[in-house]
Amino acid sequence: MQAVPEVETKNIGLRGVTVADTRISLVDGEQGLLTYRGFAIETLAQRSTFEEVVYLLLMGRLPSRSELAATAGALRDWRAIPSSVEAYLRARPRTARPMDVVQGGVTVLADDDPALGSTNREDLVRSSLRLIARTATMASRWLQLRSGRDGDPAAEARDTHAGAFLRGLWGRTPTADEVRLMDALLVLHAEHSLNASTFAAREVASTRAHLYASVSAAFGALSGDLHGGANAGVMKMLLEIGDESRVEKWVAERLKAGQRVMGLGHAVYVTTDPRAAILRDLAAEVLAGREEERWFRLAMKVQEVARRRLREEKGLELYPNVDFFSSPVLYAMGIPIDMFPVFFGVSRTAGWCAHVIEETFAEAQPKPALYRPEAEYVGRYCGPAGCEFVPIEDRGTGCPTGAEFKGCDGKAAGGS
Repeated sequence: MQAVPEVETKNIGLRGVTVADTRISLVDGEQGLLTYRGFAIETLAQRSTFEEVVYLLLMGRLPSRSELAATAGALRDWRAIPSSVEAYLRARPRTARPMDVVQGGVTVLADDDPALGSTNREDLVRSSLRLIARTATMASRWLQLRSGRDGDPAAEARDTHAGAFLRGLWGRTPTADEVRLMDALLVLHAEHSLNASTFAAREVASTRAHLYASVSAAFGALSGDLHGGANAGVMKMLLEIGDESRVEKWVAERLKAGQRVMGLGHAVYVTTDPRAAILRDLAAEVLAGREEERWFRLAMKVQEVARRRLREEKGLELYPNVDFFSSPVLYAMGIPIDMFPVFFGVSRTAGWCAHVIEETFAEAQPKPALYRPEAEYVGRYCGPAGCEFVPIEDRGTGCPTGAEFKGCDGKAAGGS
């Protein structure tokens, strides 16, 4: 048997491999910096609105007053979901995972877009605004159906994007402070360069698939526990610990078992995640004096103990990421844990759409039309002509149970 020719060392997971240029956001993991189109996330979280950030991401600059009014108006006008999506939501079993429901609903939304598949940039921007608006409505509508209640479409139509989302989730009018908090949360989660879900959106867009197919793929990537599901994992951890008195023992047992402390560390940031710092201060302010503040205090205790032990026992310096502080805030706002990743997707749809536009029109730099990485084959190799095909009647009685997709020697089946 001939050996497979050696190839260059692989970079499993594409970590650190640059595959595209972008003008949408800069993530500096060494310095702990995040900018949208050159604007620091701290500034945008404090001084901007989600509608303004949507325009910035899609158009590449801050809007004028009239442009902002037009963007906000478009998001209001296209907020109502079409009857086909309402029927789709009603048909899904109430036990379905919210992320699966929303991902499927994105593809149904495509049926109602008259500009579907257009190669005109203005059409794609309008389609993006439709999708951003309706994804939020679809998410809150699913929670309404699951909870057995109706929404208030007329009131939602008058709200800001953050206000309509909260009204749909809660079934009541949110306060100005609550809307401002949700607005900041949406801004902080709207974009983060070429993470797993954004890469999924751009890869699909590179095939010239339409916007809805690309964003549906992004939702699929975001649904994984290592990506969008991380914020739900943090809250489950806090609920498991339950009380500050149990933190030391819980963390010690967790680290002794070689397991992670959810919400600590980041794939890019080697220092403080700037979004986490903003959320920490915001959570401290918003939750002060409320019963739900206990979850924020518990999170602070967990990160204090875990970081100390990791530093002392393993020589690791890990910092809280955005999920660590968004989780107790979302929980305090009464959002169900399995809806945490959906909230993430509702916000990140803005960034995904911006990347699809950039990919479609090669706005940053021309590139090959299609992403096409390679994989090194490490399976059975019997020479250039391939392995000998043995007729089924001559293959014996088969392999022991559990080896269905391997040969009896444990190697891939298919020849000698």
